[in-house]
Amino acid sequence: MSEQRLHVGRSLLSGGLWMAALRWTMRGIGLVNTLILARLLMPSDFGLVAMAATVVGLVEVLGWAGQWEALIRHPDPTREHYDSVWTLSLMIAASLTLILWGMAEPASWYFHEPRVAWLIRILALRTLIGGFSNVGVVTFRRNLRFDQEFTYQLLQRLFAALVTVGFAVWLRDWRALAAGILAGRILGVALSYVMHPYRPRPCVRRIPEVLGFSTRMLGISVSQYVNDRADELAVGSLGNPGAMGAYNIAADTATAPIAETVLPVTQALFPVFARIRDDPAAMRTAYLDVLSATCILSVAFGGGMALVADDFVHVVLGPQWLMTVPLMRVLAIAGGLYAIMQNGIPILTATGHERLAVRLTATRAVSMVLAVAAAALSDNAMTIACARVAVTLAFIPGIFLTLARVLPITLGDMMARIWRPMMAGLVMAVCVLTVHAAAPDEPALRLGIDMVIGATAYVTATFGLWGLIGFPSGLEAAAVNWLRARVALGGVRISQHNTPK
Repeated sequence: MSEQRLHVGRSLLSGGLWMAALRWTMRGIGLVNTLILARLLMPSDFGLVAMAATVVGLVEVLGWAGQWEALIRHPDPTREHYDSVWTLSLMIAASLTLILWGMAEPASWYFHEPRVAWLIRILALRTLIGGFSNVGVVTFRRNLRFDQEFTYQLLQRLFAALVTVGFAVWLRDWRALAAGILAGRILGVALSYVMHPYRPRPCVRRIPEVLGFSTRMLGISVSQYVNDRADELAVGSLGNPGAMGAYNIAADTATAPIAETVLPVTQALFPVFARIRDDPAAMRTAYLDVLSATCILSVAFGGGMALVADDFVHVVLGPQWLMTVPLMRVLAIAGGLYAIMQNGIPILTATGHERLAVRLTATRAVSMVLAVAAAALSDNAMTIACARVAVTLAFIPGIFLTLARVLPITLGDMMARIWRPMMAGLVMAVCVLTVHAAAPDEPALRLGIDMVIGATAYVTATFGLWGLIGFPSGLEAAAVNWLRARVALGGVRISQHNTPK
């Protein structure tokens, strides 16, 4: 069993590193893309496309029924299973495309923007095209081949970015963003057949079996999307494309560091936890290590972005985006809290507690909708952002209590992984704010100083607190052992199985 745990640990680390590398590479492409587009297009252009994309995504989520995850979880899927999943995905895509065409006009009325209807009809083609994707690429994740998943996702993003920038230089309006979205999906489908030799064919024989699992996953997907996008829908109801664009860019930029470091690990959790679902001790160790890493990175990036938001916008996005600074501060905190909360959901689904996961995500989605709808009455995007923070913070204890019921983990175990990053984050904030007040009034220079001071203070406080309580397992231990292995410092390796004091 110890060999299995070692293999699982390596798989989790390898998968997380590959997915983190993927997300960071894609974010690097996206950042350059955003920097160029932010200077070629106006906030209203981003807002218009965000309105249409939010509606398209809300309908598309009905196609994320977990049919591919059913293949990952199945102990020995046959060709009939793969072909049935592909057929089901294509049927769903065709149905959702028709639904989107029917929703185009009502959506334009909701957003008070007639151009949204035309955009939704165009973006609906993305849904239909996506239904033809080669189901064979699911084996990248099933077999934990995250290096192949890396290449597959990277090429899609790179092509879409190049097309979007090219159209932006030519058209100088929102049509460039729509073209990039479609181009990325077309290449993604083509790549799925180039990168995997599997050739699906129509089959309906295993659809009822697949639906047995995927219908429960659908509830999670829908609830998750509503929770993620309810605030943008509320901002869109204000009928101001400029405000929608500012909110969309603020949310995307503020949460980018977390989305590209913490959430990739969450993506790698499902296939790993599915393999060790019958080993409670391995599940406990794996989850607590993931929680430790999640908290450390979430506080670092969420708190760090909130502290440097003003200078970051000046330097990276430009003065035309200064209205996003207050939003970025609040949404960066929301993103950090979300990452801490979210990594418990894959464990519930991988261990057979899908119904429990559905209830949690559905309750959270309903709470989020009610909160942001009430906040929208103020006609203020900042109030909506604050509502998101409040709901996310309120649900963290519920997630932890639920995990304590289904896993051999106590609330004390989880709190032992949380308090140190929180204290280190407080030290970072005090140091950055103190130095910031005395720094030169030059945004680029001040941003660099704040980042160096913040990173130094946070790392020092994190490792100091870790040593103070006896070097327990977690990200700190993994980092030290990795460093020792690379520089051959020698000495006794720090155990990955110590219990926090």
